[in-house]
Amino acid sequence: MKKDVKETILRETIRLIGEKGSSAADITIREISAAAGVGVGLINYHFQTKENLIAQCVQLIVSDTIGKFSSLSQELSMPPVEKLRYLIKMTCSYLVEQKNIARISILSDLSEGSEEDNTSQTLRAYLPLVREACGSGTDEADALLRTQTLLFALQSCFLRREVLCRQFSLDFYQKEERERLIDRIMNLYFPKECK
Repeated sequence: MKKDVKETILRETIRLIGEKGSSAADITIREISAAAGVGVGLINYHFQTKENLIAQCVQLIVSDTIGKFSSLSQELSMPPVEKLRYLIKMTCSYLVEQKNIARISILSDLSEGSEEDNTSQTLRAYLPLVREACGSGTDEADALLRTQTLLFALQSCFLRREVLCRQFSLDFYQKEERERLIDRIMNLYFPKECK
């Protein structure tokens, strides 16, 4: 019974997040309570705080999206570096389109990182492409480090948008500017000799 209540609360909160256009701060515990058909006390019992509930919902939302990107990766027929470039551009577009959800996800991963958080899931999705892009001469530790630092660089560009604007006159939220930045980052991480 407890699992059903918890799942109902999560499902209804995810629905509300979708309705609010990813502005999770606008969702109240009372709204969640009414949507889930449970008392506020049960929400507090299962999740302790609204922030914890929202963070768990965001984890589920982003995890589902990462799974879709992973499936798409297998369907694309292009060289590994170009496939990775394409998927990173899609990922960064998702970050911008869902900026509130993305911010919650990234900051949660940074503060309470785990092997199953969204950053780790993204790392596992991109690691085979990085390994393949670098070729057989790259050891596993190097491929892992390259993938991890690439993800951290992109997360930083997203979170520090205002700083990028001031330092480089580049707006991460503008598609053309973001894609030029991604191309430059990809060229740094995957120089021609790596291809």
